[in-house]
Amino acid sequence: MNKTAVRTLQQYLSDQDAYHGSIDGIHGPRTLAAVNAALQGHTGQLPDGADGWSDRRRAVACLQIACRQQQIEAGPIDGLWGPQTEHAVDVLHTLQATGSKPAPWRDQPPMDTNPNGWHRESELESVLGSPTRRPPLTVVSCPWTLALAWDPSTHPSGIGCHERVADSLARILERVHDHYGPQRLKELGLHRYGGCYNKRRKRGGTRWSTHAWGLAIDWDPSHNKLKWGRDRARLARPAYDTWWRLWEEEGWVSLGRTRNFDWMHVQAVKP
Repeated sequence: MNKTAVRTLQQYLSDQDAYHGSIDGIHGPRTLAAVNAALQGHTGQLPDGADGWSDRRRAVACLQIACRQQQIEAGPIDGLWGPQTEHAVDVLHTLQATGSKPAPWRDQPPMDTNPNGWHRESELESVLGSPTRRPPLTVVSCPWTLALAWDPSTHPSGIGCHERVADSLARILERVHDHYGPQRLKELGLHRYGGCYNKRRKRGGTRWSTHAWGLAIDWDPSHNKLKWGRDRARLARPAYDTWWRLWEEEGWVSLGRTRNFDWMHVQAVKP
């Protein structure tokens, strides 16, 4: 459970008049007492032995019950924090914040917009030149603090990208920051920067990667691995719906949303 999950739990308990503290994401004594009080009213849904569960497990069970009450499928009430429960709590958090559940991903096809006139991948070399020569790069500052995914103690000053996409990238980053704020961005792992410009071929292929022109960015690669699909990639969850909308409104393409692999990757290039 992360702080957002704890805040979601606290909001549920507050709505049940079981918790009267701050919605601060801290699983302290008052939250624990409220969890235990709330579970007293749902003993029939708990399996045998639940009285001996750890405080954390009882808190997860309380969230699972909260999801079930809103017809959000969280799996069995077992107090275990797995992918199904995490997804369900994301949905519950969205419901609390907006008053409605996020639409299922199958009902949200990626936007097919291109306001900046991005080229198709097959056109890149003829239009922008061979990536064997370094493209014109510029550094776009990021409004929140980035950390290199492979070295979290290193904080890049910005994102080095092709000068052609710099203005668009700056607009997106500002809008993302305005929507989520620095704390939520960190909770979502969107501070874990996986790189932009990289003169290399596509992994397992012979064609140049869009990274070789500085036209693609990777985010949180350890939680959105190349071959992972919607069932595993963190960036496929409801909490990231606005993230993707802001990129797609500028014409950027998520390979995860269009092809269901490489969810870390977003590019200013049309397939």
